[in-house]
Amino acid sequence: MKRHVTMKDVAKLAGVSQPTVSNVINGTSQVTDEVFEKVQKAIRELGYVPNALAKSLKQNKTNTVGMLIPDIENGYYSEIAKEVEQTLRENGYFTFLCNTFYKPELEKLYINTLIQNNVSGIIMCYGLVDKSIFGDIANFDIPMVCIDDRTTAGKKMIPSVEINNVHGSKLAVEHLYSIGARRICFASEPLYNTALESRHEGFVLALNEYGLDSHHLIEFIEKSEYGKIDMGYNLGAKIFLNMEIDAVFASNDYLAIGIMKRLADHGVKIPDDIVIMGYDDVLVSKLVVPSLTTISQPKRLMAKRGTQKLITIMKGSEVKYMEISMEPTLIIRDSTMKKGQRPA
Repeated sequence: MKRHVTMKDVAKLAGVSQPTVSNVINGTSQVTDEVFEKVQKAIRELGYVPNALAKSLKQNKTNTVGMLIPDIENGYYSEIAKEVEQTLRENGYFTFLCNTFYKPELEKLYINTLIQNNVSGIIMCYGLVDKSIFGDIANFDIPMVCIDDRTTAGKKMIPSVEINNVHGSKLAVEHLYSIGARRICFASEPLYNTALESRHEGFVLALNEYGLDSHHLIEFIEKSEYGKIDMGYNLGAKIFLNMEIDAVFASNDYLAIGIMKRLADHGVKIPDDIVIMGYDDVLVSKLVVPSLTTISQPKRLMAKRGTQKLITIMKGSEVKYMEISMEPTLIIRDSTMKKGQRPA
């Protein structure tokens, strides 16, 4: 087995002291050009790689940020994760990606692992199922930012970036009402975070504003081991049995796509028999047939703003509570455009 090359080996080959090698690697003290080149030559010849763990223990920090997402296969979260990783990398940080699958036990396991590895910060890309974990992070004074959620750690609000989801749902109902829908069903998974709560709130408020009855028009599907499309497919069976509904507004695109698939399997024509729209504007919403009307979020901008805030905190700036609320936009596609409404 090849022996691990140490800083002592580099110092011996370069003919300098070990502290001098450390100064060259870490830039903690100036050395002459001649000494710098000797050390760099020795590093290249020996293939020396600095011990990041030892360095982090000495400096009491790493350049690693933990990022928690529920499902990397979900296009919504993969877009956010990509922007977070890129922004961190451009600022000298590495990303520890944690896929939780909405499981409290995995959330707890990952957070404990991140704490043990002395990460510099943590980004939550959704609302954790186990809210008590936020308090665990706060106890270790680890900088933290939430993207697409708003929450507290004890009595302390956590910096967050999210969408004005109440307005997003109002845009959805306004659009559905404008094309003649009056029995609009809100289809969702359980309201486990503030984003879903706000989407539900905006839906109810909008129905009240238009004088529409919301009784029995809200359908929830319990979380399961299945993905969101499968959850939507299961929920679609309940909607099929209540075809007095003339529109479905799903709390995310994947649920909407699953509902569309189930209804299509039963011979229901979309959008002529029923119109359907989603929320998030993930890439696949453009590709399904019919293409899905949805509420679009500036996902990458959300991720960038949240990550920049975390970097500012990690660099020692005063921690001030920040809550950024961005505006969504309506994207109209084929799933809500009946024959008489489609452009020639």
